[in-house]
Amino acid sequence: MSMTFSDLVEEVRHRPVEEKVELEHLLKRDLIEARRQEMHENHVRAIEEVDSGKRLPTADVAEFMRRLEHRD
Repeated sequence: MSMTFSDLVEEVRHRPVEEKVELEHLLKRDLIEARRQEMHENHVRAIEEVDSGKRLPTADVAEFMRRLEHRD
């Protein structure tokens, strides 16, 4: 039998404060790691796009804005 999200939330609400705090720490750490993974994947994809000529790198904000205005 699987637990629904609502069941999980209700279960957490009935746990002792110490367990809630531990769960908070675990969730924060997992969210940070998930965000790092997402950033890494975006970085890899951007490098692949630059290498394939699909995207041109720039550190010049004005140039970046010009490219946005003239994109296809």
